[in-house]
Amino acid sequence: MLSPSVGFFASVLILIGVMAWLRLSLSIALVIFSMAMVLLINGDLPFRHLVEGSFGYLNLILALFAGAFFGQAMRMSRAADAFGNAVIRWCGHRQLVVVVVAAVLLFVAGAMVGIAGVAVLATGVFVVPMLKRLGMSNERVAAFIALLSTCGMIAPPVNVPAMAIADGVNMPYANFEYALFILAIIPALITIALFSRSKILTPQNKPTLEEKTESTVEGRMELSVAILGLVLTLGFWLLQRSLPAYVIDPAVPLVLVVGSLVALIRLNKHSLRQLMDATFSGTPLILAGVLVAVGITVQIMTLTGVRGWLVITALSFPEALLYVELLMLPLFGSVLTSMGTANVLGVPLAFSFIHQDMIINVAALSAISAISEFMPPTAIATALSLYVVGGQASLFKTLRYCLIPVASIFIIAVLMLVFATQLSPFISVA
Repeated sequence: MLSPSVGFFASVLILIGVMAWLRLSLSIALVIFSMAMVLLINGDLPFRHLVEGSFGYLNLILALFAGAFFGQAMRMSRAADAFGNAVIRWCGHRQLVVVVVAAVLLFVAGAMVGIAGVAVLATGVFVVPMLKRLGMSNERVAAFIALLSTCGMIAPPVNVPAMAIADGVNMPYANFEYALFILAIIPALITIALFSRSKILTPQNKPTLEEKTESTVEGRMELSVAILGLVLTLGFWLLQRSLPAYVIDPAVPLVLVVGSLVALIRLNKHSLRQLMDATFSGTPLILAGVLVAVGITVQIMTLTGVRGWLVITALSFPEALLYVELLMLPLFGSVLTSMGTANVLGVPLAFSFIHQDMIINVAALSAISAISEFMPPTAIATALSLYVVGGQASLFKTLRYCLIPVASIFIIAVLMLVFATQLSPFISVA
């Protein structure tokens, strides 16, 4: 049998060959990669671990479908359009104010659930009408949604990649607030500044059908559904995160399903059938399959010793090369997603920086892992943003609009690692 290092690289070649020549989907290619790895290293095929690994990200998959269900329910009941038009009216068509309101919705959702994709699905539908009314193209709208949702995921109180890394290095997920907030808020402000420039906005001042009916009973009902849906989701999360000792957490999927119930009463049988089709097919289903495959891959990498080999290799790198090694996080994340790369590479890199403040280390590495949300072929937050926006939109053109904010996330995180000793007294609360 091969060593973990040789078996891993041989399996990577198989993965590349399978995707390049057979044109298989990423999820199937990852399962083949995992099976090849365990066969080459251990010499057998442990079906128990394949099945067990497929449930590794079950909570995220459920949250993904629940977010799609909530967002599509709000869209099909026209509640999202009513809310977007109401925000435009309340803000007096002031472009910067509308962009800030949209940013806050996405940022807060990301911070409350800790998963960018769920924030995109849950609140993206409310943001799309606002930004399109300001004249943003589909690609710019998708880029804005992906960026602010990812910044929210990096922010406290919930950051799933940081939780995964902290768990891997056996430290509590506590006192991360200042470090994560700095990493999240600066790219968020840069994004708002870039996307609120007047030269990229051409407001549509012509009244739409939705605006004309806002004063009617039907329009007020649609707006009420939107507000109630947001109160039952974002409002509940804000309350629960503020008073965790007094308000139980029923988990993200259940909160989103309960929040969507107010919209279901306004849908007929045909619309309900369309809602189920939109929720459990297309992009959400594809990305759920990827998460299943990533869970299997992480499980097999742990079983075969590849994960341990990565830890040892990372610890043996010269300090000068550690910062170059950080580039591997988003590159691996293009296949393993932000959660997978935090599990597999975030943990060994955290050990590599163990000589300095671990809170700063884990926070910075989680932010770099979050850049995976913009790395094809997975690019989960970006792909889901395009799904929410709908219409004709190019993934790579959307990613082009994300370059500056994404670069700022990486630069700030690296600077935080470089100057961790100097920053520790100010942003790390022990």
